[in-house]
Amino acid sequence: MHVKVSELVGESQDSWKGAVQSAISEASRTMKNIVAVEVVNFTANVEHGRLVEYKANVKIAHTE
Repeated sequence: MHVKVSELVGESQDSWKGAVQSAISEASRTMKNIVAVEVVNFTANVEHGRLVEYKANVKIAHTE
């Protein structure tokens, strides 16, 4: 089996879990057979002392 790995950034206004799911959902539009995800980094945007957008840098493993 040949596995490819693609890096993406997912975003959510609610949570880091939502940001990861956003990246997976976006990837599933063009990638078939997603088999794993590795979360590389979590970040967030802050406005007026409040978290306003969560971001997750992920590596998504998929087969062809």
